[in-house]
Amino acid sequence: MQKQSFDDILKSIPLMSPDQITILREALPPVPAKGSEDRQASGLLERLKFYFGRHPVCPHCHSESIKRRGQKSGHQRYRCKQCQHTFNAMTGTPLAHLRVRDKLDAYVECMNGSTTLRPAARKCGVSLNTSFHLRHRLMAVVETDHYGDLTGISEEDETFFRESHKGQRDLPVPARRRGGRIRRHRSKPDAGLKHDAVKQVPVMVACDREHHVIDAVLSHVNTDEIHEHLCGHIQAGSTLCTDGHLSHDNLGKRLGINTKTLVAKNGQHVKDGVYHIQTVNAYRSDLKRWLNGFFNRVATKYLSRYLAWKRYLKTHIFSEEGFLDQISIHWVKQHLI
Repeated sequence: MQKQSFDDILKSIPLMSPDQITILREALPPVPAKGSEDRQASGLLERLKFYFGRHPVCPHCHSESIKRRGQKSGHQRYRCKQCQHTFNAMTGTPLAHLRVRDKLDAYVECMNGSTTLRPAARKCGVSLNTSFHLRHRLMAVVETDHYGDLTGISEEDETFFRESHKGQRDLPVPARRRGGRIRRHRSKPDAGLKHDAVKQVPVMVACDREHHVIDAVLSHVNTDEIHEHLCGHIQAGSTLCTDGHLSHDNLGKRLGINTKTLVAKNGQHVKDGVYHIQTVNAYRSDLKRWLNGFFNRVATKYLSRYLAWKRYLKTHIFSEEGFLDQISIHWVKQHLI
């Protein structure tokens, strides 16, 4: 095959649907594995190393002037003649420096959204710390992916999560006691009891009736930030349903689409029988139950990863094969595009 044709196929992979990815994966010939490398995840790593060996590219400067430079930990290493960096087929991806490759199959099965860290660690025979790092490696695979633009009747709203420094040793703020500690105002002893102020982190959520989801962590709820995350991800001719927040006033005009505003306090819950924000409200309620209830809250610095993981679970029927396809797509984006 000519190099240009091969590059065109690689660049089209991130644009393929899950069904097309499955067809492409089945069309690829199996790569012979050594010893116990016949498991799905281990076989995937061997295939990626095999394809990279056929056409190595420096992950640092993207130069194709490469030479082999020995092996380490079962990986063929390379050296770039242009920038002098050394690397292997996994450098620059979440799979780099992975020391428990034999546990990857079992842990991928735990990425179905219904397994917490400790049960996953027991199932895979790894420590709690290793379970944490494996989860975040795999969440990073889907963190920047979007699975289709919003189309037809779409809905957008914001929700809020408490700022959390879970797992952090050097806290930037005083620790908040459990149980909702309350205090009196010293300057106003008769002002009554008041809960300590807790910073809220805004999250934008948008979805359509076809189960496509777009979300993002915001620094402030304003038109500019919402437009930045939605621009280019809503197809022309769509209708966006929002509530009456001021940040939504000029949003439709800037996106070039029609909008429907529903003000709940005025009794506007549904317009024309089809326009509402009940779909996005149901999704954000499920999201909050998942993060705050099932996972007992997550650290704010990792919130975008958990949003991406939930987005993936919402738009896909989870399977080990499907998640391994996402690993392949992420690897192609990092190395060959």
